[in-house]
Amino acid sequence: MKKIILIAVSLFVVGTVPVSFSADYSPSLPAVKQYEGVPYISGGIGDEELAALRFIGSQYNLKLVFAFKSGEYLADITVQIKDAAGRIVLDAVSDGPYFFTRLTPEKYTVIAAMQGKVVTQKVQVHPKGQSVLYFYW
Repeated sequence: MKKIILIAVSLFVVGTVPVSFSADYSPSLPAVKQYEGVPYISGGIGDEELAALRFIGSQYNLKLVFAFKSGEYLADITVQIKDAAGRIVLDAVSDGPYFFTRLTPEKYTVIAAMQGKVVTQKVQVHPKGQSVLYFYW
C-alpha cells in the first residue's frame, strides 16, 4: 500500500514541477504572448529553453518549426495565420525555431516569411492532439 501511495505522490510531483517551475528548476522559458486573445509562445534557443518549450508546447494544438533546408534552425520569422474565411487570427514574429499556438479547431492558412521569402501551408487543427507544420527555406 505504501508503494502505491509513494508512486501516486511521485507522479503528482513530477507532473506538476514542469508546469509550476519550482525554485529548484528555473529554465529560461519565453513568455506566453497573445494576439487578439489567441495565445502563442515561441523560442527554442538554448537547451533549457528548448526542453521547456517542448514540454509546454504539448498544451498547444498547433506547432510550427522553422529551418533552412540544410537543417539550421531559424528565428525572427513573421507568422500570419488566417482562418477559412481569410480573416487574420494571428500575426506575430517567432523568437526562435519553435512556435506554438492554440486555435479553434478548423482549417487555417499559415504564412511564414523570412527575409522576404514567403512559404504558405494549409493546416487542419483538430479538437484533440497537435498539428505540426515544418517550414523550410
